[in-house]
Amino acid sequence: MDFALVTAIVAASGGLAAGVGGSLAWGAMRRRVAARRLVQDMTAAIENLVDGVALFDGRSRLVLCNRAYRVFFRPIADQIKPGIRFDDLMAIMARGLGRDESWLEGKQESWHSGISGHEDEVADGHWVGVHTYPLQDGAQLRVLRDITQRRQVQDSLESTVAWLKGVMDTVGDGIIAIDESGTVLSFNSAAERIFGFNADEVVGRGLSMLMPAPFNATHQNHISTYMRTGVRRIIGAGREVRGMRRDGSIFPLDISVTEMRQGDMVTFIGVLRDITQRKRFETALIDGEARFRAQATRLQAIIDNMAQGVAVFASDDTLIALNEAARRMLALPSAQIMPGSIDISLFLALLAVPDPHGDSEEVVRLTTDLTNNIRQRSDLVFEHVSEQGTVMEVRSSPMPGGGLILSFTDITDRKRTEQTLREAKEAAERGNRAKNTFLANISHELRTPLNAIIGFSEMMKHEIFGPLEPASYRPYLDDIHDSGMHLLELINDILDLSKAEAGMTDLAETLVDVGGIVRGSVRMLARRAANAGLTITPDLPERLPLLLADERRMRQIVLNLLSNAVKFTDDGGRVTISARTGTDGFIIEVSDSGIGMTPDELERVMEPFVQADARLSRKYEGSGLGLPLTKALVEAHGGLLTLDSESGRGTVATVVFPAARIVASDSATL
Repeated sequence: MDFALVTAIVAASGGLAAGVGGSLAWGAMRRRVAARRLVQDMTAAIENLVDGVALFDGRSRLVLCNRAYRVFFRPIADQIKPGIRFDDLMAIMARGLGRDESWLEGKQESWHSGISGHEDEVADGHWVGVHTYPLQDGAQLRVLRDITQRRQVQDSLESTVAWLKGVMDTVGDGIIAIDESGTVLSFNSAAERIFGFNADEVVGRGLSMLMPAPFNATHQNHISTYMRTGVRRIIGAGREVRGMRRDGSIFPLDISVTEMRQGDMVTFIGVLRDITQRKRFETALIDGEARFRAQATRLQAIIDNMAQGVAVFASDDTLIALNEAARRMLALPSAQIMPGSIDISLFLALLAVPDPHGDSEEVVRLTTDLTNNIRQRSDLVFEHVSEQGTVMEVRSSPMPGGGLILSFTDITDRKRTEQTLREAKEAAERGNRAKNTFLANISHELRTPLNAIIGFSEMMKHEIFGPLEPASYRPYLDDIHDSGMHLLELINDILDLSKAEAGMTDLAETLVDVGGIVRGSVRMLARRAANAGLTITPDLPERLPLLLADERRMRQIVLNLLSNAVKFTDDGGRVTISARTGTDGFIIEVSDSGIGMTPDELERVMEPFVQADARLSRKYEGSGLGLPLTKALVEAHGGLLTLDSESGRGTVATVVFPAARIVASDSATL
């Protein structure tokens, strides 16, 4: 060991002093012994130190190191020996600890620069603080102190700070820390986004730059008042203020301020939230509610001015609207029946007319049944008679999205009119029955003398009891006979029409050859048509199926239509009668080129005893029973008679019998 170096160390530590008195040799010997003893004591003390100690000479060679120094470099402890150069020792450490070249260069540079107080990671994750003490002749004393625990605490704090910063930068609310003077200490990412400033533009400046007047001054006054008096105005509470963005735009903010104390240092943490969107929603909600209330008021005014009573129920059966007409019709108390106060069941129960002698349980049952029916059939219509005798038509109508509307219409006058009409109809029916009875009786009474007149006139015409003298009586006798026959036909028509109107027409149905009836009717009217200068043309197919009908009535129908056509067709005109089958059934059509009828006349000619020409000086004779009787006989067969006519262009009468009455000729059994 280099004792001169050790002596230098001891001298630097204040451990040696010059001897006083004695001879020089004896003094030198004593100094050497003392120095040796001091080195031994110093080495033992260093060995027991907790800190790692290493002594290097001026040529950077290791002179000594203690056990703690070797422990710090446990992976290479056996290679740390006196005499090894500092650079070589660092290279071994770099390999043993897995350090890179830059780490090695940094350590080598630290020898030459003598940097002290830096920190380094050694074996097993331990950290040491390296302190370098320069000695005489370029020697260095290096002391390594274990700072692992402090480093772990520091790392934990840094990790916590980083985590908190991450949280602050992640939250959607702006977080700003200020001191008691209003100077901004921190400004998170959300605050940057809200205000448009970068943190470095705000930190260190006053909070007033983020608020327009008068909020900036008011906010600072609250903080100053709190620091001076302790009175909390904004501390620990939230309030709404106005913020100012970088572009100068003003916007609404929710801000809550809390206090944080660290010793004598007071920090205020403000949590900010941009409520621009919420304010828009609130404004839209307020405007929407105002529009809704205005609309509801208008709708209420509309239904209050309706003549009908209206009650509106929500999907949960709660009454939501009731107009004045409904209150008046139903005699409901205004103070007790309000929207939202009752449901449809209670509302319908109020409609029940109280019966002092009735069964209350029966009223409840009927009300329940009506309520269930309305719920199941939202388009129900029924009548209600109030206690005052007012008759109302109650109609339920469904609403989109559920719920229903009950409308009440006062139909008292209508019911009275209906009753009046019903009574008038019954009276008319009684009169009609009396008329039919009268006609039947009078016809019977008329037939008896007519039969005698017709019978005796025929006997006289045939001169059964001898020649008629003088011969000049014969024309009068013919007139008597013809007038009797005409009167008999009129009476028969009246009786037939009365039976048809009473629904008492008796049909003797057989298989009828309609073609034969048509041809026979044409022959019967041929002389009459010829005398009037007309032609009657039958238009019949070669094969015509049979028709299940009353043959006498069918002949009467065809003769009536043909005689009408001949009667109302002028000289030189034409009449055509056709019969055919089609998809609608069995069709008989009579057309003429006669005088025709106006639309008003078409409506009247189907009434009994009515003619198209109703003047006293009318040209055409007749009782006006032909068409009504024909129509009644056609309908008795289940058929339909229609007229198509135009004044001056003729008339087309069409009779259609049901297809079910058609029977094929080859399958008929007569």
